[in-house]
Amino acid sequence: MQRQEQKQVQQQQMTQDLVQRLPVLEADRLALTFRLARLARHNENIHLGSGDLGWVVDAASAFEESLFIQIHEGSGSESEKELRRQLVLLLDHRGLLPDTDEVLAKRLGVDPMRIEQARRALLFLEPTGIGARTERECQYRHAIEQEDPRVVDVFDAIESGMGHEMIVEALAISEEELTRLERIIATLPKRPLLYEETGNVFPEVEVRLENGKLATTWLSPQLDESRVGDDREAKWWMTSLSMRNETLREIWSVIEARQTEWLEGELVLNPLTRRTVAHLIRKHESTVGRAIQGKFASTESGIMEWRHFFVRSTSHGHSPFMIKRKLAELIQREAAPRSDRALALELARYGYQVTRRTVTNYREELGFGNSREREHQLWKG
Repeated sequence: MQRQEQKQVQQQQMTQDLVQRLPVLEADRLALTFRLARLARHNENIHLGSGDLGWVVDAASAFEESLFIQIHEGSGSESEKELRRQLVLLLDHRGLLPDTDEVLAKRLGVDPMRIEQARRALLFLEPTGIGARTERECQYRHAIEQEDPRVVDVFDAIESGMGHEMIVEALAISEEELTRLERIIATLPKRPLLYEETGNVFPEVEVRLENGKLATTWLSPQLDESRVGDDREAKWWMTSLSMRNETLREIWSVIEARQTEWLEGELVLNPLTRRTVAHLIRKHESTVGRAIQGKFASTESGIMEWRHFFVRSTSHGHSPFMIKRKLAELIQREAAPRSDRALALELARYGYQVTRRTVTNYREELGFGNSREREHQLWKG
């Protein structure tokens, strides 16, 4: 009986440990490097061995210093400010604090009530959303800062489970106005702005065709193993990064085998689903989904997001991604803007049989306006 209880405790600990490592798997290269650069400022055993981005070190330093200055200039006793600084050091790669107050209290050896108070204080710092528990809570903090107070009202109504008609009636607004406010809420940042957006993409892997063969170079962050030693935190990160990179390599091996033509420079994508990859690498489909988000690859055909390698065939054997690519080309080359129906007919000339409604959906996903909006843009120059 005792052995069975010990086994159950071990399983719970393993499950909790895997949950704590999931954010590492989900993080993109830039966010992960930023987090490691922050950790390296306070732990000499954590040092990037490869996958580093030089400017990130300075950005990480400036980010923390800004928060520490705000804490120093804020109200509260010195012990309260010190607890806030400790929480800053525990922010994850998104700038959030997903752990419960109880978990944080146990880790820092304080009462959960003090954690709650310190967390609340962080929420008033810049950038907006720092210390939020979830991405949704971060969005709420951004909603509060909107000039239109109805954004928060609609946000609260949605969170309470109110339906569309109920919100219209309760807030005395029109259907059109509610739709506008919902769009604002949908675009609210889910994460604090930790550093200035560069507009650049940082690939996880680079694939080039050399002498007729594909050459793969991995750019994923790794720790310098010689610096880790017996440091518990450094060892945890080294293991987490190793597990992350192993999973990404397993997934990529399937992508590379299935999408060889694209990687060799041909505009051909073959059907591939997350379920197929999960089955081949013996992992859960949700794990594959978490792993590929925000990951990019540099290929002969340009930089491409991993998720675009996962395509389902249409009834005519073409992936939605390829149809969108051709649609974007048609719109970008047009001398006079065409209607969605005309674009559907033009796609058919290239063998892509899609409905007008599908063209409308794909066009909007690509960020192009309708023919009238595009014509107006042409007149503006």
